[in-house]
Amino acid sequence: MTPLTKTLAMKTPTMKAPFRSALLALCAFALLAGQPVAAQDAQSETKPKFGPDAVPMTQDREHLRKSGAPDFWAMMPYYTAQQTGSACSVASVAMMINALRGLPPLSSNRLVTQTRVLNEVDDDGWKAATAENGDGVSFADFAGLVQKSVDAFGLDATVEVFRPKDTSPETLGELRRILDENERDDSDIILLAYDQGTLTGDATVGHIAPLGAYDAETHRVLVMDVDRLWYVPYWSSDEKLLEAMVKPDRSDPTGSGLIHVRLKGRTAG
Repeated sequence: MTPLTKTLAMKTPTMKAPFRSALLALCAFALLAGQPVAAQDAQSETKPKFGPDAVPMTQDREHLRKSGAPDFWAMMPYYTAQQTGSACSVASVAMMINALRGLPPLSSNRLVTQTRVLNEVDDDGWKAATAENGDGVSFADFAGLVQKSVDAFGLDATVEVFRPKDTSPETLGELRRILDENERDDSDIILLAYDQGTLTGDATVGHIAPLGAYDAETHRVLVMDVDRLWYVPYWSSDEKLLEAMVKPDRSDPTGSGLIHVRLKGRTAG
């Protein structure tokens, strides 16, 4: 999937983006510039794991040490990898359901797996979209699937959608308000829908991942990327996240956003 053919399918490639991009662009480069295959491979081999707008958690743990980071610690025991190249939505929902339910008290109680999410929700479209080589889900469809998941697992929770239209100071201020409120306790979880490459520096592709934490002092978000084949959680600026959420897409020029799932009867703060 290249920037010219990308759709907001929330699908993570099974091949590392730099390698994939080099292969897809090989013919054009060879015809126009005569660049040999070896040069393409060399560029991919020397490219850093993360671009300049992402800092892996392994290099920066200060916020998690000095603050409560309630959402991070609620989800960390259930941090999982998407089970197919297009199942980022299912993995993110499984983490969210587990975190909001908490650890079951009895030995007979099962945790929530990605397979269980799909079985409990029982949506044929979601199953097909997130199977291996599936097309993934659109942001509009994802909001409905999150609501179905909340209902299927009996969570007494509200599902709110924030879909920014621009990167104006006013929109950034509203995003920061939502992120700051969410950081106050573990009664709510945010699922991010964004262009992965805008944050990581790899090829542009629609993606979904839970928000792990928000540092209001430095205006940074911790993305718990479920693309575990290639990534660990990483920090990026809230401004860059907003840019990644509003990035136009060939099938949906309005971009994506976030889903805020909040347990009822528990007030943040």
